[in-house]
Amino acid sequence: MIDTSIRDAVRQLRIELQIVNDKIATAAGLNPRDLDVLDVIDREGPCTPSHLAARTGLPRATLTGVLARLEQQQWVARERHPADGRSAQLRSTDRFDELRRLYRPMTDATKAVTDRLPPQERDLLERMLTDLVTAVRQSHPGAVD
Repeated sequence: MIDTSIRDAVRQLRIELQIVNDKIATAAGLNPRDLDVLDVIDREGPCTPSHLAARTGLPRATLTGVLARLEQQQWVARERHPADGRSAQLRSTDRFDELRRLYRPMTDATKAVTDRLPPQERDLLERMLTDLVTAVRQSHPGAVD
């Protein structure tokens, strides 16, 4: 059984991250779910719309509209898949740097917290967070690794 204080801390963190994401989305002229799509593309490298649908849980029809808008606004670039010319791959553009700038205050604040930890505790925290991400991802049917 998960310790309720840990569960509550994770819930509080999720809420605060969602609030920050909503504010950043607004500042960038995006919808909040757009940030999920952009982050998957940027973090996981070029990927197909099918991969994005599986990772984000967005219905393909919804994702098609999101991707068209993000491409039109130059947040993503669509290229032919090198192994399958019929398929497209999406990659982030240099415009993603705008989001990095908007996230900088949060990035700096979290770095200040983790920098206070001894290296062993930072390593433990990283492993725990990675394990939590994996557990959450695997807890949903159809999750993609």
